[in-house]
Amino acid sequence: MHGLLGLAGALLALPLLAQALAQPLAQPFAHSAAEPCARARDPVRCEARLAALKVCAAKRSADKQACLAAHMPPVDCRRSQDPPRCAAGQRAAEICRGKAGNELRQCLRDQQPPKTARKRPAAA
Repeated sequence: MHGLLGLAGALLALPLLAQALAQPLAQPFAHSAAEPCARARDPVRCEARLAALKVCAAKRSADKQACLAAHMPPVDCRRSQDPPRCAAGQRAAEICRGKAGNELRQCLRDQQPPKTARKRPAAA
């Protein structure tokens, strides 16, 4: 009896399964390239990033990093949570340009100012 009910349930579910498979899966999630950038903090930079990723798609490793750096506009520090720190980071990147690996990491650490303490809201 249980086997017959299971078979009947499976047969009744087939039309629902076929209908679900007939609809494209990507349809509810389809986004244009500009749509995610419309909601970004800096939409212009987001669109430039997408364009740079397309241009540099065939490159790998250091070549890809150099390509992306060449095609990306600078960060707009006015939109940053900590504009002075953002500007200091850009200066550090400029000073450390041309270095790689551990030498680059150490240079960036030496040039970057310490993080400022964020004020936390008082507990209620």
